[in-house]
Amino acid sequence: MASGPTPAAFSWAYNDALQPYPYDPAKARELVKAAGAEGATLTFYVTEGGSGMLDPVPMGTAIQADLKAIGLNVKIETYEWNTFLGKVNPGLEGKADMAEMAWMTNDPDTLPFLALRTSAWPDQGGFNSGYYSNSQVDELLEQARVSTSQTVRAALYKEMQRIVHDDAPWVFVAIWKQNAVTGSNVQNFRLEPSFLLLLHKVSKN
Repeated sequence: MASGPTPAAFSWAYNDALQPYPYDPAKARELVKAAGAEGATLTFYVTEGGSGMLDPVPMGTAIQADLKAIGLNVKIETYEWNTFLGKVNPGLEGKADMAEMAWMTNDPDTLPFLALRTSAWPDQGGFNSGYYSNSQVDELLEQARVSTSQTVRAALYKEMQRIVHDDAPWVFVAIWKQNAVTGSNVQNFRLEPSFLLLLHKVSKN
C-alpha cells in the first residue's frame, strides 16, 4: 500500500515514518455523518485503461463499494483514456467529485510539483485537478526545486510528504512493483520508477 505521494523507490527522499491510512469503516462512517454527508451522491471519473493505471475499473468498483458501506452513493462515469484526460486535467470543479489517477516519474519532485502546488491548478497549466492548496507544501517544493544538495532536498521532500499525508487531499492506494527477469550474465540492469527502460550501463558477459 502507498502512504504518500513519493514511492519508496526513491529511498533517499522517501519518508518511511509515514503509514498508510488505516482501514476503519466505523470511523469513516462517523466522519461522514459529522460532515452531514450521509446519503450524498458523488460522481467518480474512472478510465477504462491508460498509462500506468492499475486495473482502474475493478479498483474504481472496489472504491465505490467501500464508500457505499460508509453511507456514500458513488456514480462511476467511465471513459477511454484520452477522453478521461480531457475531463480530468482541466479540473474537476463542476463536473466530478473525485477521479482515479496514476503517475510514473523518475524524480521525487515531478509528481508533487506538477500536481500538488497551488500554482499547479489547471487554470495555471498544472495537473492539480482537485485544487489542493497548502502554502507550506508550496514553499517546500520551491526550495527543493532549486537546492543542489541531495541531503537538503531529502529533508524538504520528507516534510512535504508528512504535510500532504496529514492533509489527505488524495487517497494513496497502491504502488506498482515492477518485475523483470535477466540472466546471470547481465550486469548493471535496474528498473526505473519512471518505467523507462534505461540500458546505457547494462552489459552482458
